[in-house]
Amino acid sequence: MFRLRLVILLPPDESKSSRGQYRPPLEEGNRTQTVRSMADDIPVFPKAGTLQVHSGNIVNWNRLKRKPNQTSTEELKECIEAALNKFLSTADRTELQYTNDLLCVNCELKEQLGYEEREDLKITGKLFLSIQQSPEVIRETVDKLFRELQTVTYLETLMLALPELDEEITVEQIKPYWEVMEELVEAETVLSLGICDLDKARLEELYNWAKVKPCVNQVNLASCCVMPADLTEYAKQNDIQLLTHSDETEIMPVKTLQDSIKVCATEKDSEHWEPAWTLRYSVLVKCRGIVKTKGYIFKANRIVKKKSP
Repeated sequence: MFRLRLVILLPPDESKSSRGQYRPPLEEGNRTQTVRSMADDIPVFPKAGTLQVHSGNIVNWNRLKRKPNQTSTEELKECIEAALNKFLSTADRTELQYTNDLLCVNCELKEQLGYEEREDLKITGKLFLSIQQSPEVIRETVDKLFRELQTVTYLETLMLALPELDEEITVEQIKPYWEVMEELVEAETVLSLGICDLDKARLEELYNWAKVKPCVNQVNLASCCVMPADLTEYAKQNDIQLLTHSDETEIMPVKTLQDSIKVCATEKDSEHWEPAWTLRYSVLVKCRGIVKTKGYIFKANRIVKKKSP
């Protein structure tokens, strides 16, 4: 007769070490924290090389969320974080591992302007270039703005703000961009052109060279509390409107951008990103002087390093 013996192997007691000493079990909170820290090490979009953000109309949104005396940089930072968070909350995590381009559109705030109200509106765009790049970026950004507002086929004024360099911006650096802007005027997609932060000498040089003359020169309040007399006199003689602005010299610093991405994703996801350009647009109701629509379209790039075989 055969006798069967049932042997039950019990798992080792986690509260004891291999030497039989007591080891406190991991608390639930610590386990969650450990899992989360491991997940944070895994990039969400490791292959993404371009990031594009469309804020939508932030006028109503800002009434609820905007802080007093918020700078344009702080405002843009909030727009990037809001759009990226919204995008990541609905995106497929597996597909994100292979995505090369991130297009983050805040659809909830996207508004279409009606054909019947266009004559009562004034649309202005200000393009901030963060780096020197192809002049065709002018055409690219205007096209994106038209697609954003859907029914719009022209804007009243387009202003250009060149990146802050080690040396003072020269008119020679402005010319390639201005030539593309002039082509947009000839095509009647832009009605007038503006430039930012030029003194009298450079404004005069640009004015004398350009086929389409600048009608606006925006001057930073931080650079001069009072408009220089020679600039004021020259602008008056040539029918150039002098306006002031309080935008940061660098509207989206590299570190600020990377910090915003890190808040939404992981530290690895935030590495190597650099801003390319920012287009801020506003739609004003002419007869009432009320801002109906305001928004940002933003683009950043990074070089994705390939893993060694």
